[in-house]
Amino acid sequence: MRFAKSNVILVSFASLAEAGALAGICPWSPAQKIKQVCANPHFIKPAPPSDSIHEKTLSDWKGPEHCVNNTCIYSNERIGDGLVLLTTEQNADTVKNFPPPSQTQAKETIYPFHAEEIPGKGMGIIADRKIPKGETIFIRTPVLMVQADAHITLERGARDALYDLAVQKLPDKGQELFMGQMGKDPYTKIEVNCFQFFIRGADKTGGHIGCYPEVAKMNHDCRPNVHYRINNMTHTSTAVRDIAAGEELSISYVEVMQPRAERRALLRHGWGFECGCAQCTARDADSPDSKPGAASDARLARIAELERALENFNETVVAADTGAQIAALYERERLDVFVGRAYTRAALNYALFGDAGRAREYARRAAEALGREYGPDSADARAMRVLAEDPRRHWTWGRRRKGQKGAEEMGKGE
Repeated sequence: MRFAKSNVILVSFASLAEAGALAGICPWSPAQKIKQVCANPHFIKPAPPSDSIHEKTLSDWKGPEHCVNNTCIYSNERIGDGLVLLTTEQNADTVKNFPPPSQTQAKETIYPFHAEEIPGKGMGIIADRKIPKGETIFIRTPVLMVQADAHITLERGARDALYDLAVQKLPDKGQELFMGQMGKDPYTKIEVNCFQFFIRGADKTGGHIGCYPEVAKMNHDCRPNVHYRINNMTHTSTAVRDIAAGEELSISYVEVMQPRAERRALLRHGWGFECGCAQCTARDADSPDSKPGAASDARLARIAELERALENFNETVVAADTGAQIAALYERERLDVFVGRAYTRAALNYALFGDAGRAREYARRAAEALGREYGPDSADARAMRVLAEDPRRHWTWGRRRKGQKGAEEMGKGE
């Protein structure tokens, strides 16, 4: 299954943004295996009034049924293409009370891509036209959602029987989507294709695995062109750079900040393939005889080094432009899925050193990127818009007017 880390935190430095932890989800997925169709308003319709939807969906729920210990089946065929839960009563009540998504996609939407067989990869998603940066790819609710503890600890026979019953509870469309995923049986399909997230903060008992079959068709790339987030249980994916017609849409199954060898080992162990993406096979243009990925690994190490210096405010290293150097390295590495946090660091650091023009510039960049990554109304995007409006009124203004040199040496080699 693919794990989604929630609440990515920019440690002490990011707390200065008054935004707290990033509210989005980061793709990650090692041994237990993780995977955001048109920001054009024509393709997205507002959700109906929440009160009427909430009352209606509550009355549409069935269950608990077929309980094994405290794990029961709950179903609602009117949510998306149908939704079946295998979870506890407490978790089911949490899901039932989720507000409807602020945006939904009409079922008749004509998407700007298609699925096709890709040599050496299986099914994938190919753009039919240019998909501009910021365009929404998917807004989806799961068809099946399983409590992670139950998936791991239930006796095999009981677990498989529950999974078979759960799939039968889905409407025809939901069954077709779920069973069309890679894997010989429901358990394997969940292991290979689905995403883990939490529905009640970091409470372990709120950990669930959600299956989004259409999203699961996106293949892996260590430098993906699609970012996704899961809010409550709604999976939203967005293009983080322009995607050309004929180009494959991709997400990352693993943590993108890891070195090449670690990423490839996780993919080999979790999904059984050797990553051959451009990032893993590229050699440095200035050193054609270097090992594949060597220059990239060096940049990732430099990013980590500079970020540690910024977090600890190492006065021999940190200067006003240290955050901008980190942002440049993110851009060079094509870390488009997380560039918002790099721009945030740069904006805050310039504000701390009293550079209004550059603080405003990077705050605007950060607000735009964070809007793609976590939604335009996310706390972090709003915080950056506030900073961009008037850096001098931000409480970080001018708090570090020293240590102006030292970072140049750290930033060489970009």
